[in-house]
Amino acid sequence: MTLMDDLKKRTEEGLKTLKETAQDIAFNVEKQAKIGKKKYLDITKLQRTIQKLYAEIGEYVYDQFTSGKIPTMESPFLKERISTITRLFICIKDIEEEIEEIKRTTPPKNHED
Repeated sequence: MTLMDDLKKRTEEGLKTLKETAQDIAFNVEKQAKIGKKKYLDITKLQRTIQKLYAEIGEYVYDQFTSGKIPTMESPFLKERISTITRLFICIKDIEEEIEEIKRTTPPKNHED
């Protein structure tokens, strides 16, 4: 093998390694972006909605007590909000499972030889 052939072969191997590394980096950046969006946008949005519903329930219960009424679980107002909160917690759990699934993904391997 001549010096030029050896140099060409090593250059091709180096370029292949560089390309694979760049693809892995791009994959991991995309993966982290997906996780970040789900974690900080989707989950945070749902958590804010839950906090608003807690505040509504608290105001309702306070108003009931201060007006001499006893709030009950039969109240459509309370039933609706509690049901919504339960549903939102299920959504958060589903998103957290999606995040774990994304974390487990690996970059596709290119079989270029």
